Amino acid sequence: MTAESRIDGDPVTWGFLLSCLGLAAIHLYLATLAPSVSPDDARQFLLIGAALLVGPAVYVTRYWHPVLYLLGAALAVYLGVLWLLSGTPYPLVGVLTGLVATAFVLLSLLLFVREQSPPVES
Repeated sequence: MTAESRIDGDPVTWGFLLSCLGLAAIHLYLATLAPSVSPDDARQFLLIGAALLVGPAVYVTRYWHPVLYLLGAALAVYLGVLWLLSGTPYPLVGVLTGLVATAFVLLSLLLFVREQSPPVES
């Protein structure tokens, strides 16, 4: 599948891209604008936000491979588990992030299955 055919107006694709950018925006907000975030946490949020921006950037190139959907979904699940195990700091932002991340994971898995499934012949 070419980059052009991946972003041709499909709502699932746009939902995937927007949820990924939303996750990046939340983490970059926490890194740069949130007043109660410690400098150490801010660095971590900055790295996570930057990592989440790489996905959409690569998505529009020929270097995209469907396994990257799984990598992104695994990152989102990992961050959610990490948030829960760390005592749920920043609870309001954490819940918002969880909702966006859940949509991101579901859309990532749907797109992975859709691209990896053989076409159905009628």
